[in-house]
Amino acid sequence: MDRNPKAYRTHVPTSVFRRTAVVAAVCAIAATTAGSAPVRAVGVALTCGARTDPGQPVTLTPPLSMRQRTVTASGTFHLTDCFSPDRTQTRLRSGRLSFHGTGQANCTSTSGVRGSATITWYDGAGRKVGTSTLRPGTRQVNSYNPADALLSGTVVHGALAGARVTGSAVPTSDVTQCSTTGLRAVNGWGKVTFVR
Repeated sequence: MDRNPKAYRTHVPTSVFRRTAVVAAVCAIAATTAGSAPVRAVGVALTCGARTDPGQPVTLTPPLSMRQRTVTASGTFHLTDCFSPDRTQTRLRSGRLSFHGTGQANCTSTSGVRGSATITWYDGAGRKVGTSTLRPGTRQVNSYNPADALLSGTVVHGALAGARVTGSAVPTSDVTQCSTTGLRAVNGWGKVTFVR
């Protein structure tokens, strides 16, 4: 999967790229990744990179289009380079976030999301060290990626219980088909942050 924003621009009109990039910047809390110099940030328990695998995109049923309707999104994000700015979650180094949810969505916004997400956590050696259950937030998300609504909410059980989750993903797929034939699947990358 291409993580280079310049390459992404060649597939999507500049206006779409800018709008998606702005949403990602607003939703995600910038933080230092693992391996960088330790930085303390009040309230930020963990921040991770998030990405889909090539060939395993987030699926959208029925296809996302310009018409607002009930859409189901499901898929998996790999959480990588996890770092705990407040040093309370140093064992959590990576994870696998699987989600399934339904909401009112079109090409530019998603609202009324219902569903759940589960994260399986791993330490630096790749050993399973816990799980978390997330409940998505109910706020409206303005984005070409309805999965953003499932990457934000609250941890209701397990590791990081009670933490508020903020996340977003920038699509790396060609999303221009959303306004023509409809968008059936999307790959992407971004960040997920857990704040206490």
